[in-house]
Amino acid sequence: MGSMHDRSRKAALATLVAAIGIGCGPSRADYDSKVREMDSAKQQVAQLQQQLAGDEQQITQLKSSLGMAQSQAITDDQKAQLEEAKRAMQEAQERGKLLDDLQAKFKKMIDAGHLKVTTRHGRVVLQLRNDVLFDKGEADIKPAGKDALAEVATTLRGVGGKRFQVAGHTDAEPITTDKKKDFPTNWELSAARAIAVVKLLVTQGVDPGTLSAAGYGPYDPVASNATPDGQAKNRRIEITLVPFVPTGRHGFANSQQIVADRMAEVTTVAVRFEIGRPRRG
Repeated sequence: MGSMHDRSRKAALATLVAAIGIGCGPSRADYDSKVREMDSAKQQVAQLQQQLAGDEQQITQLKSSLGMAQSQAITDDQKAQLEEAKRAMQEAQERGKLLDDLQAKFKKMIDAGHLKVTTRHGRVVLQLRNDVLFDKGEADIKPAGKDALAEVATTLRGVGGKRFQVAGHTDAEPITTDKKKDFPTNWELSAARAIAVVKLLVTQGVDPGTLSAAGYGPYDPVASNATPDGQAKNRRIEITLVPFVPTGRHGFANSQQIVADRMAEVTTVAVRFEIGRPRRG
């Protein structure tokens, strides 16, 4: 009796639960709609994740490209610096070798105090004192000076791959002798002396195409003009050995090489100086 009563109660309870579930749960149409919305949302999430992955990959590639570009730029710059250092080292070695060679060949003149082999501004320079070459206020080369320059010319003829800029230098004392009519300033005197040396070197067999003349006057001293010894050192002729610039197939040298080379020189003196003179209109 009790057992039948329990079974009746359970059956009634199951019926009640089923009725509640049917009455309160979503309809089949609502359920299907929610499923479709969920699937759509999942699909959008997947698309966004795929797009995000693509963006991240693109960013990574851009960063990699930028890093490679920066690395390449640094490498090129370092390579240029290395090549410049190698070139400078080679030039220094060649300059040292040439310096030693010239000092050996001019040992007699060096020991006599007539000539000095040195470097200035990265160039090998032969310095000859004016008292060996010229009398005071004169631009005519003395006999002893001609002998000295003949010896210099013999050596210069054997130096290849160079041009020779002959430069005249004076002290700071103004010209006050009767020579002032010929040389109004030390600039004219230094230029005339440089040209005289060039002409003599040509007569001694030096190729005129390798020679140039310049006058610095008192404006490139190697010592103080406050003492007689300093003034004597400043009165000099310098022969600077300048790297020769080869010409191209049309006979013209590379323009950048010409500019770099000419910047190391004073313009060749081939005109009369009109310094300090009023111009006529």
